[in-house]
Amino acid sequence: METRIKIVMADDHPIVRQGLRQMIEADKNLVIVAEAGDGQTALALIETHQPDVAVLDIDMPELDGFAVARELRKTKFPVEIVFLTMHSEEELFQAAMDLGIKGYVLKDSAITDVVASIKAVARGRSFLSPALSSLLLNRRRRAEELEREQPGLH
Repeated sequence: METRIKIVMADDHPIVRQGLRQMIEADKNLVIVAEAGDGQTALALIETHQPDVAVLDIDMPELDGFAVARELRKTKFPVEIVFLTMHSEEELFQAAMDLGIKGYVLKDSAITDVVASIKAVARGRSFLSPALSSLLLNRRRRAEELEREQPGLH
């Protein structure tokens, strides 16, 4: 039997947490060990419960998801992070990648994407919402166009 993946989940909307809990725990290999409604509580719960994965909303009171991730990286706490967010802006996505966030899932994604992201990052892999693939392709195309227009400048 596979070892269960322990998860701390943080989102400031109780209904989101409740729905996620039901869907995530329908998979017998996943268990939510704690949940928080703000970033400060999430940070404390992550340190206490030592999960394999933290599923964090970006927009939360006290500390946002980025602040929680920065604090965890600063202390070198061994937890993988999935951002579950409504933000598809390239700047936020890039900031998450720069922080070493391995999972970035949009809230309008299918629940199967959330479950897949948790499993992927727990195994050291990355997972991005399929909707973000167009963002990455457009970014790559822009970089290639810039390189053609101005070789060596980028």
